[in-house]
Amino acid sequence: MAKETLLTKEGYQQKKAELEQLEHRLYQEIPQRLKEAKDHGGGDVRENREYLYLKQEQDMIEAEARALRELLETARIITEDDFRPDEVGIGARAILADVETGEVATYTLVPPAEVDLLQNRIGVDSPVGQALQTYSKGKMITVQTQGKKIRYKILGIERR
Repeated sequence: MAKETLLTKEGYQQKKAELEQLEHRLYQEIPQRLKEAKDHGGGDVRENREYLYLKQEQDMIEAEARALRELLETARIITEDDFRPDEVGIGARAILADVETGEVATYTLVPPAEVDLLQNRIGVDSPVGQALQTYSKGKMITVQTQGKKIRYKILGIERR
């Protein structure tokens, strides 16, 4: 049996939308483009670069879609009821202050499948994510990253 994948409701919906987008490309766009490439090449596809490129693209998208289907099939949606409201857990936004510099940052703790560093969505398996779990507002945490220790104070916890 496949390993269970934890996702937030938002993450599940996002992955489902990604799959729908891939399937649209895979079953509608690429077949049409393959037909056009085959027609342009006079029917012989062995040396038709456009056709061969599209077949490679089709294979890559199929593999990506297959992986997303498996992820969604094994997904368990995590709800706020799975965590105490006063502690940092999956789906919570933690507002942290670097004790040394005073710099404030906000991170949303997510399962590994939903990590997006550009959106400050960090995984529970990351150094900061591991240090944050089960701590509450006002607590201090120490994070070991890139050869140095950083101390943070949890200023607040928000849930959606």
